[in-house]
Amino acid sequence: MKLLVCARHFGYLRNFESALAELAKRGHTLHLAADRKEHSGGFEMAERLAGCYPDVTIGWTPPRNSDDQWLDVATSIRLSQDYLRYLNPIYDGTPMLRRRAKERTPTTTVWLVERAGFRFRPGRTLLTSALGALEQGVPLHEPYTSFLRAQEPDVVLLTPLIDLGSPQLDILKSARALGLRSVLTVGSWDHLSSKALIRMLPDMVTVWNDVQKHEAITMHNVPEDRVAVTGAQCYDRWFDREPSRSRETFCRDVGLPSDRPFVLYVCSSLFRQGPPEVDFTVQWIRALRNSHDPHLTGIGILVRPHPGRLDEWEGHDVSKFDVVIHGRNPVDGMTQNDYFDALYYSAAVVGLNTSAFLEAGIAGRPVLAVLPKAYWKSQEGTLHFHYLTNVGGGLLQLSRSMDEHLFQLAKAVSGEMSVDHNDFVREFIRPFGLGQSGSQRFADAIERLAIKPRPRPTRSSKAVVARSLLRSRLTVRHLRNRLRRMRKDVRHDLRKTRDRLLRTVRRALKRWSESKLAKPWRVLIPSTDRRRAWSTNDNQEEIAETLQTVTTVRASGRPILVGPWLSETGFELLYWIPFLRWAQKYGHLRANRIIAVSRGGVGTWYSEIAARYLDVFDLVPVEEFRLANDQRIRKQEGQKHYLVTPFDREIVRLAAAELKLGRYDWLHPGLMYNLFRAFWMQLAPVSLVRNFSSPRLLHLPAVDPVPGIPKRYVAVKFYTNHALPDTLENKQFVMSVVERLVKHTNVVLLQTGLALDEHGEYSGEKAGVYTIKHLMTPGTNLDVQTRVIARADALVSTYG
Repeated sequence: MKLLVCARHFGYLRNFESALAELAKRGHTLHLAADRKEHSGGFEMAERLAGCYPDVTIGWTPPRNSDDQWLDVATSIRLSQDYLRYLNPIYDGTPMLRRRAKERTPTTTVWLVERAGFRFRPGRTLLTSALGALEQGVPLHEPYTSFLRAQEPDVVLLTPLIDLGSPQLDILKSARALGLRSVLTVGSWDHLSSKALIRMLPDMVTVWNDVQKHEAITMHNVPEDRVAVTGAQCYDRWFDREPSRSRETFCRDVGLPSDRPFVLYVCSSLFRQGPPEVDFTVQWIRALRNSHDPHLTGIGILVRPHPGRLDEWEGHDVSKFDVVIHGRNPVDGMTQNDYFDALYYSAAVVGLNTSAFLEAGIAGRPVLAVLPKAYWKSQEGTLHFHYLTNVGGGLLQLSRSMDEHLFQLAKAVSGEMSVDHNDFVREFIRPFGLGQSGSQRFADAIERLAIKPRPRPTRSSKAVVARSLLRSRLTVRHLRNRLRRMRKDVRHDLRKTRDRLLRTVRRALKRWSESKLAKPWRVLIPSTDRRRAWSTNDNQEEIAETLQTVTTVRASGRPILVGPWLSETGFELLYWIPFLRWAQKYGHLRANRIIAVSRGGVGTWYSEIAARYLDVFDLVPVEEFRLANDQRIRKQEGQKHYLVTPFDREIVRLAAAELKLGRYDWLHPGLMYNLFRAFWMQLAPVSLVRNFSSPRLLHLPAVDPVPGIPKRYVAVKFYTNHALPDTLENKQFVMSVVERLVKHTNVVLLQTGLALDEHGEYSGEKAGVYTIKHLMTPGTNLDVQTRVIARADALVSTYG
């Protein structure tokens, strides 16, 4: 059979890796499709599956253009329905869940609930029914319908589907209209209790256990015969697993003392509106280091930050407490081994509220959680946290004070605390027995569904009236947006005309004064060859142009091409990408509207900004690129994109043709270059750059080992330019640096072997020195160098 697996992004499929592999082993054909990119290692996982099984392919669902007139109205209806769910009394004790839903809800719905009396049950029921009828008026998204027809799957699997306002409902709607079998695959322990309602029933809902089955039936009104309990397939990888190395080797590798036990603190994905977990973690570390209990004195501490909240640890130095911060997202064999070894060898596992507790339970470790008042909304203020204490006799040892926690922790470290999580694991993770794989049960359930008759195609009899109402609403919104844009355009044009007139008058007065006034007066006139003092009035034209451009792009709703970037890598990373982050935040530009165009395979650099990436070398042959780029540089007398050149226009035209874009917006790097020019000329302070950029650490997805180079090494990148000319003296200097490094470690030279710009390369091949030229192509050279640097112990390089 053929299965189509649709996910919001490939990261969601990491929880189904073993189940998808099981289906592929059974000879089924799988096509894995995602709506957008991510940076959590999901795409790499999908590529691994496709590499292992020839019947597994990967691709993308049709993109939702932001100018799709039905997208916003459908999302508004769905967010309103999701908010009404959280007004149910069972959520009275979960304020953060209710607040999260409210923040995304259209103001009209909030007003109806809070001011017009719809908060109570009869009003909510009436409003829910009205919204449900309106949603039936949203037409099928034709690209999704065509996509499903082309794929012709026997079963369509969707995850997570129940995000707040999820656009995946349109895929499910098209599947039902075509009479295709559909499955909602629940991927996490909190999805059914803390996300959106299942308002459109698929043919099957796969859940982990009877607890989730009860949630599906009582919270979502799913018929019992449509719920399949399979076990938690995402945890199969931890059962019957052995550590990858000895305890002594593990401690040495991460920097822990091997002659004493250590405690593992696992960080959580808490509500963003709450206090950062790092504050409590530091408080916990201090309390542990100040403890006088002999079992805790000098104990090792290993902290694993949550991969989605690494930014919280910036600026926090806990090395003075003799603490090791180590661990990455367990998305491949190496990081999974590292994670399991940390669990297996720890004396106890501590945290606030994280799925790592479940993995610690499988590994048989004591699991302890503290309940500080500041974090109760992320713990007892959720429904799923209570399963850790109520199911199967409970998994957690809870404490409400630090003293109580340290007492429990001392008992766990000393071995006085009895640890038997089998009842919890059996009931919550593997309900059919500890030896029964959830992945196999999942595959069995999908196969059972595939042999059932296909459902009848659905047709809605209420769609005509509802669609007419929605069309009238869309017409009003369209006219209002047009009027708003016209008012902004008129104001903008008047302002530019005024500024142009004032500049003309000032230039005329300046030329007249320079020619007519006596020499002593000329000291009042700014000299063109002298740096002038910065004032708040300088650069205002460029600032106004930038703000107006981003505002206009926001209002258009069209796809946005950003680039093409053809200039220096340093400026791309230090200025352009942070500038795009600022523009995205200022203009509320969704990533699914943005397509980044650059060169060298640097899609990961833009993964947090753009849903799509196009490489220049996929659009233009290398030789043509060299000639046209040289011509571009000569035209504007330098690398930097101050001007929009014909080559820029040609690349954007090719990109638009590749993506089949009709109308689109274009953010050219010249917008950023002309804005920051005053800073680079030292006519403006650094606050100009700070105000128009959002710099962040570059969070790369987990990178696989690069073939042909050692595990530990220092990356070296020397290249020739006017700052480091290709002279004999400089060559000797470079060779001496490499020779000194080789005495201590392996060296990997970041040589490309490609002539793509004016920079040349130094060579220095000898014993202990490795090159990566064999891995390089024009379309991947920067991506390969990024991967090598990401795994290196250090980088020694020419500035750039």
